[in-house]
Amino acid sequence: MDTSADNTDLKSQYASQITTDLERNSADHERLSSEITALQQQLLVLESNRALLLSMRQSLGDEAIDAVPGNTAVSGLENGASVARKSAERSATGNPRKKTDAASGRRKGAEPGGSRTKRVREAGAPTLRNLIHGDLAQHGEPRSAAEVTASLTQALPDREVKATVVRSTLEALVAKGEARRTKQQRSVLYSVATPDAAAGAAERNEASPS
Repeated sequence: MDTSADNTDLKSQYASQITTDLERNSADHERLSSEITALQQQLLVLESNRALLLSMRQSLGDEAIDAVPGNTAVSGLENGASVARKSAERSATGNPRKKTDAASGRRKGAEPGGSRTKRVREAGAPTLRNLIHGDLAQHGEPRSAAEVTASLTQALPDREVKATVVRSTLEALVAKGEARRTKQQRSVLYSVATPDAAAGAAERNEASPS
């Protein structure tokens, strides 16, 4: 009889423990189910937002995406530093130029007249008069001012050669007896003068009153 009573008490204890465990299991199951439901809803929201963001990125293009910084705060600091650095560089490079322009009394980009010719002469290059005389001597045959201008322009692409200056220089050479001027129909041609003609012209220039 005692054994039967003990077994009954033990079964009651097990039944009570099982009932308690079942209640705890049901509570945990309900809690986890509600959490899973909430997480699933959050997952749906995230997926919806992801689809929207992907669509926006595609519409903006790859260049806009590459320009998006990974860290907004760090990027903002870097951009600010970059702007300040560029501004300082512009100030450092801009002020000396302004001072130089003010000291020289020139406007930016302006050059005094005849600067190219002056630079050529300072570099020790032959004068235009020598070049024209050399061109006439090289070709030998009479040449027009236009032909001499074209020849010098081709030979000296970095030097400005004007037809009016070439013509006046040729006339100066004729006046000094270093060149001869002849006319063929309506064209005026120039050629190198003979040494005797040059000497005669020099004597006439010396004898003429100043």
